[in-house]
Amino acid sequence: MPALLFSLMKNYLSSPQMTLRMFAADLLVFSSILSAAWGQSVLSVSLPKTLNSTSGSCLLIPCLFNISKEKENILDSSPEATWRRGSLWSLYDTDRFTIDHRQKEPVMEVLGDLRKKNCTSVMRNLTSLHSDRYYFRIQAENFGATGTRAVHINVSDSLAEPNVTVPVLREGEEVNLTCTAPAPCPSHPPNVIWAPALGGDVTQRTQLNADGTQTVSAILNFVPSFHHHELKVNCVSIHPLHREDRPLLSHKMVILSVEYPPKETWISLTGLVWLGDKVTLTCQSNANPPAVHRWFKKRAGVEEELGISHVLSFTAAHENTGEYICEAQNQYGAMNSTNLQITVIGISFTAFLSILTALSLLIFALLALLILMIYRRWKEPVRSETSQDQNIYTNVSASAVKSEQLQSKPCEDENTSTINPEHTFKHDLPDESIYANC
Repeated sequence: MPALLFSLMKNYLSSPQMTLRMFAADLLVFSSILSAAWGQSVLSVSLPKTLNSTSGSCLLIPCLFNISKEKENILDSSPEATWRRGSLWSLYDTDRFTIDHRQKEPVMEVLGDLRKKNCTSVMRNLTSLHSDRYYFRIQAENFGATGTRAVHINVSDSLAEPNVTVPVLREGEEVNLTCTAPAPCPSHPPNVIWAPALGGDVTQRTQLNADGTQTVSAILNFVPSFHHHELKVNCVSIHPLHREDRPLLSHKMVILSVEYPPKETWISLTGLVWLGDKVTLTCQSNANPPAVHRWFKKRAGVEEELGISHVLSFTAAHENTGEYICEAQNQYGAMNSTNLQITVIGISFTAFLSILTALSLLIFALLALLILMIYRRWKEPVRSETSQDQNIYTNVSASAVKSEQLQSKPCEDENTSTINPEHTFKHDLPDESIYANC
């Protein structure tokens, strides 16, 4: 009995939700139990310590009891079995216990056969106000006894997450994912599903636990592949309610981790490789668990191992020319990358820039010279045409002067020259325009 008192005190000290009123009520319960314990215990009850349910649902309370042999005969007289709330303990069997207090009690129904000492009961239409400690009581004519052990019932407006069991997943090995949700109300069990189902088969199973409670499990059977790695999968529990409302949902999401050998292995390298450059080769692979990377170089038909590292770095020299291979390996297998040919260019990048600059300057000079020659060739014909125009102008001017001289000369020789008529008629006469000005 001291152990029972110590257990009672420990429960209150460890629970932040306990109030002084509840503690006082339990002290009254304990005093009643203590008074009966000093005599011979006539009723002992076996039931779970804690049960959880949801508002609007029901709750099955697994219960078995034993009664002293002297009182077993009352079981044949159809005794009354009830449950008493710890918070109302001080009011029972008094005038203060009213109809209002009775309405605060949940609807209870004893399903078990009392003659077989089975006190399994069900609570219906639960609300959060029904959360309390409950004690089983059996009563007959001139007899009444209350169990010393209580069940703590928690009624919430939300559902707890289902329990998910995921074993080690290996590619190609058949496996089961199990999602389990409590079934506090066996007449309305939850519907448990997997989403997505990953192309596998889902089987539902109802299980009776050692304490008499029930659970519903959804077992997903499938064969994982590397495509399932890091895939999000949800276990969903759908609970029907004893009210006109939508069902309550609870779910738990898990991220799958599938172990598989390397599927892709490649080497990443950016840019050209010049003599004296700092070269960094990175080996990439898709594997779980992550692969170990081993480097090889093949040159002139000879393969050389370079070491184990995710990154391979070196300063480019002529002897670094060759084919580079990366091997990715974990506990499930290995895979090589494609060969990467690296040819170290014979000059350094700085020297290449110097040569490129000199060539650029040379090309620029040649272009300038070409443009100058084209300009000169275009300029000379223009000058030639100008000189020709000037000569033509000079010749035309000279002809005009000579013509004027010819026109004025016949007038000057009119009085002094003798005209031979015979000659005049035999030869062409001068242009009459010449004499028109005389």
